[in-house]
Amino acid sequence: MPSFVFYLIAGVLGAFAMSIGRVIAHRYIPKFPDMPLLLGRLVDWGKPEPESVARIFGNYQHLSMGALWGVLFGALVDKQFFFAEFNIAQGVIFSIIPWLFMMLVLMPLAKRGFFGIKISGYWWFASLALHILYGAALGLLLSYMIG
Repeated sequence: MPSFVFYLIAGVLGAFAMSIGRVIAHRYIPKFPDMPLLLGRLVDWGKPEPESVARIFGNYQHLSMGALWGVLFGALVDKQFFFAEFNIAQGVIFSIIPWLFMMLVLMPLAKRGFFGIKISGYWWFASLALHILYGAALGLLLSYMIG
């Protein structure tokens, strides 16, 4: 099987692990943002979708983005561009890239401010922790799948 298939699978599973962390955080942290709803509302085709539809669409977007970030990580390791091998540490370091993309591009697009400052003062930290979880899962899975 081609390597990029493993990158896609590991990316989706890493995003799924991140989603589990998000569900736990949503349960125990007051006013924790509903990220699937936020992502689903980014693309509304001119009219707002019902919350349930936007949330489902947001979940699919999140898993798809996780797969694409997994492919990027795999390509960077394959080319030996900054990342040398598949392991947890390299995955955690890589996870800073999608986190910054979210904080500097997606949050302002969603009108939540840079680093989600309009959501809450701690949102950037919670998001960083969840992205580190994604990177650790991505690095671990790929170290077993490709390694």
